[in-house]
Amino acid sequence: MLKNKKFTIGRSVIVEQNSKTVEFQAHPRFFGIGQDIQPKKDLSRFVKWPAYIKIQRQRRIFFQKLKVPFSISQFTRVLDKNMSKQVFQLLSKYKIEGKINKEIDSTENKKNQKSLFLKHGIESVSSLVEKKKALFVLIAHDVNPIECVVWLPSLCLEMNIPFCIIKNKSKLGKLVNRKKTSCISMSFISGKHKEEIKKIINCFRSNFNNRYEDAKKRWGK
Repeated sequence: MLKNKKFTIGRSVIVEQNSKTVEFQAHPRFFGIGQDIQPKKDLSRFVKWPAYIKIQRQRRIFFQKLKVPFSISQFTRVLDKNMSKQVFQLLSKYKIEGKINKEIDSTENKKNQKSLFLKHGIESVSSLVEKKKALFVLIAHDVNPIECVVWLPSLCLEMNIPFCIIKNKSKLGKLVNRKKTSCISMSFISGKHKEEIKKIINCFRSNFNNRYEDAKKRWGK
């Protein structure tokens, strides 16, 4: 019978068993200064996050825990994905490309300019709604502060104008050649798209205008 032979080399130990060698570490790790390399840790909780990220996280927690009044919670119920895709496809045909020259002498250019009749911004949209010249109104769901557009759905309802809450302000801004905008209204359509506009208006009335009073009685999360 061959006996096991041990040979020590530094901190490791090599054991010979029947002409087979097994090497392993015989000492525990020491994580002191100048000793073994420390394992990687998750240091994300030690990071000093910017103020806007803290506000985003706090708002998310508040919306989860508190019951929010309907005037604010209605902006979480947006138009479905398929319908919003159809709306943006239609409005892309009326997209404003570049700045429009105000001094136009020829009548032909003025007629062509009507096809670009998309109004954006709270002041211009609210004035069209009050005059009952807007066909429909699109409101972004992620306007901050939300107080800027909280009153707009009730104004549209009072003036009997179909409205819709849609994602998001950057997509609406692309239609009017801006980075983002809070709301858009349309007050003119060409004869080609009348049937499509009627379908969209009926969808807005059934999903938002007609359900407004019932949803007003409930408070959302």
